[in-house]
Amino acid sequence: MVEKKMRAENSDRISNLPDSLLVEILSWLDAWEAVQTCILSKRWRSLWTFVPYLYFDFADFGDDAEWFNNFVSSFLRLRDDATNVHTFTLRYSVPRDTDVDDLVNAWILYALDHKVKNLEVDFFRKRCRHLPDCLFTCASLDSLHLNCYNHIEPHFVCLPKLRFLSLYGVFMPYDSMQKIISGSPSLETLCMHGCAVVMMNSGISFHTVKSLTMEDCDLFSRSDAPTFDISAPCLKYVKFVKGWGPSITFKDMSKLTEAVLIMAIDEEKDNDCYLLSGILGVETLGIGGIRLKEFLTRELQNCRELRRLKFILLGVCCMHCDFGICAKLLKHCPNLERLCLMHTGELCRVFYSLIHPFRGFWSVGLFMSARDHDAKNTSYPHWTQQFATCTR
Repeated sequence: MVEKKMRAENSDRISNLPDSLLVEILSWLDAWEAVQTCILSKRWRSLWTFVPYLYFDFADFGDDAEWFNNFVSSFLRLRDDATNVHTFTLRYSVPRDTDVDDLVNAWILYALDHKVKNLEVDFFRKRCRHLPDCLFTCASLDSLHLNCYNHIEPHFVCLPKLRFLSLYGVFMPYDSMQKIISGSPSLETLCMHGCAVVMMNSGISFHTVKSLTMEDCDLFSRSDAPTFDISAPCLKYVKFVKGWGPSITFKDMSKLTEAVLIMAIDEEKDNDCYLLSGILGVETLGIGGIRLKEFLTRELQNCRELRRLKFILLGVCCMHCDFGICAKLLKHCPNLERLCLMHTGELCRVFYSLIHPFRGFWSVGLFMSARDHDAKNTSYPHWTQQFATCTR
């Protein structure tokens, strides 16, 4: 009896699990780790070929491009061809003089042929010249993330299931952005970072987007219109960090409830933006920038009262803060319940943590991050005195 009990304790219980559960376990590993399980036993020899979550990271291969290229190509060739791909993630930091465009596109085509739902391609220190045309007609794609593709100009776009789109460092000429928006009827979340967008008209409309993030994007219009209009009738959340381009105007955002506006205005290429007048229904607002005074002075001249606004997170800079203009902003918010002040550099990070995990913050208070609040810092009492004087 004792010997039987010892054999039971020493038995391989994991290998006795059903294949479907073992494949689910392997899905939590990256491709390099999943392949290594084939040496465990005969039972494990081919399990990795059925994993639907594929994660390839160049950092795991010691910056050896040839080794990485051979591994990914061999992995996809030996993988079970009848198993679809749920998630395909590729992180590749190749030197700029290394030409791997055709090889990477072949990997992307494999994922598209196997009905991929989530596709993420990150290129670090490398820009790919072109993308497969069929990427923009993939019927199974639910989320798409592209980083450092310097040129996107699809001839035709049909992405019926795409709900999430994230673009980093992308150049989109001649209404390519409008094609993508029009061809993605289910798009709900759009994130753009460091992108350059050229439009034939004087604006763009995000018809179905509910969450919009635009950080340091350069917007260009080939029309003679002095302003560039951004409209989004279904939008509920927007984060806008001003890049270079024409004057920006928000329009048709009646459902918007949460907004973050960071305006780093450059005196040499200052372009007017009229944003507050287009988001009068907002309830939670984070606003800041190095030249906050110039931005608010211009905005408040033509802005009506923000009657629904309950919470403001105001990002200020110790060296350039003018609390007089902050007081004018408060006069446009008759129903404000909570006000928080913080350094503008911390605004985006803290604002996200405030509006989602919890909303109970100080009714009226001064927020100071732990990093900035030390014995040597004497700016915060000065803030408090200025603010109290301006709001009397």
